Amino acid sequence: MLCKQGRLLYYYRKDSGLEIDFVTRMQANCVLLEVKASTGNTKSAKTVMAHPEKYNVRHCIKFGHYNVGHTGGIITVPLYAAAFIDYIRLQ
Repeated sequence: MLCKQGRLLYYYRKDSGLEIDFVTRMQANCVLLEVKASTGNTKSAKTVMAHPEKYNVRHCIKFGHYNVGHTGGIITVPLYAAAFIDYIRLQ
């Protein structure tokens, strides 16, 4: 869905095991996109978000079986709402 919108998506992995599903640009910011089939932990995203000076990332959007919400710098969005990613305002 995100590719069909013309969004450039990148996968990120370090030898240490840190792994991010997608990295993209939104509103002139580098944004992490995590997709969870069920409610799951985003340990890698939380690690990156905890070190903004090292990774230069301050925003993360997690798609899954969630309601819309915002906790700890991570925006949670239902899977079906991925089509409306351009309407999400980053804070």
